Amino acid sequence: MNWEVATARNGEATLTLNNYAIYSKYRPREDAWKWIDSEYEESMEQYFLIGLGLGYHAERLAQLAKGKRVIVYFFEKLEYELFLKNNESDELLLKIDIVHDLEDVILNKKTQVLIYGSWIKAIGQNHPLFIFLEDIKINQVTYKKSAELMENNFNSNMQIASQKILNYPEYKKKIACLVASGPTLNTTVSWLKEIQDKVEIFAVGSALKLLLLNGIIPTAAIISDAKPNIVKQIQGSDYLGTLYYLSTANTETILKHSGDSYILFQQGYPLAEKAAKKFNMPLLETGGSVSTIGISLLEYFDFEEIILFGQDLGFVGKHTHAENSTSGRAASYDLNIREVLANDGSFIHTTPNLQVYSRWIEQKVNRMTNKLYTTSKQGVFIPKVQYVNKKELNSIVNSN
Repeated sequence: MNWEVATARNGEATLTLNNYAIYSKYRPREDAWKWIDSEYEESMEQYFLIGLGLGYHAERLAQLAKGKRVIVYFFEKLEYELFLKNNESDELLLKIDIVHDLEDVILNKKTQVLIYGSWIKAIGQNHPLFIFLEDIKINQVTYKKSAELMENNFNSNMQIASQKILNYPEYKKKIACLVASGPTLNTTVSWLKEIQDKVEIFAVGSALKLLLLNGIIPTAAIISDAKPNIVKQIQGSDYLGTLYYLSTANTETILKHSGDSYILFQQGYPLAEKAAKKFNMPLLETGGSVSTIGISLLEYFDFEEIILFGQDLGFVGKHTHAENSTSGRAASYDLNIREVLANDGSFIHTTPNLQVYSRWIEQKVNRMTNKLYTTSKQGVFIPKVQYVNKKELNSIVNSN
């Protein structure tokens, strides 16, 4: 990797890696400190900072930590040497633990992981840590944006659920279809219609109206988003079937639903974990999206085979969702668009967020005993998630 130290406008040293600026070219220390101030969580017991650089972030983090352990990871030997050159005093070295081997790092729930976004761009997609760091960063940013809203929803949803926390229904059929609203659903919704009497159909909220429009009444719908704009997924649909909702999902949407509803508690969210224990309810892995939550739910129900519809995790052209889905939009090519292999051997577009979900599914399928299939011909290729065409789909369904 190409490291370069330059002089900022204020005379301090600044750093670039592979032509990406790690610090400001005007006030590198001040801006680094501001970022740490905005991210620091005092309630944590230890801190793990990715990227040593010239030490500006570590310097401020050590000050705020006030003796609590601060672990700082450096990428390369040259980076460490540049840090030492920029820090003639040993004062900071006495306050932090500098590591290069991640096997030496033991994290727990009281560890705050801090990743300055510039590091991810600078190391590039071919770096062995890129996927790991990008997944963490995207999940952190998403949570930070919605944390207050999620907590408000959770408190309201618990008031609703406490009046009717019931055991989940039991399903007799052995095959479940999980329907998302990716573009390939435009083609495969007709396949689903032909087999709807032989399978249980679970629809993510954005696909619900599309299914109803095509004469398909799902077994259940699933919602997870905390934001109020998902109310359009239920409102005006006349859907009276079962609704599964994440504990932090938008409360207004849940109240709009007239049928039976069941709360889902998610791993990794302390309030949900506490409630699940209190009510003896299962904890589900979320994976970051409503579709990945759906996979966890169907795994919990122990369906022998799970068939994904519209779970594309990518797109051809600019349309990211199927027609008539409530999440349909056109992709802007100033976004971080990437090319990935599709199930038909072609290359399609995807985004960092969608890649987080596809990587989660790739890891999840290795832990599942259920068989997982996809009908998304131009969806992202995921090892061990077998693509099936219409003929193969009918063969699977009719063999049960």
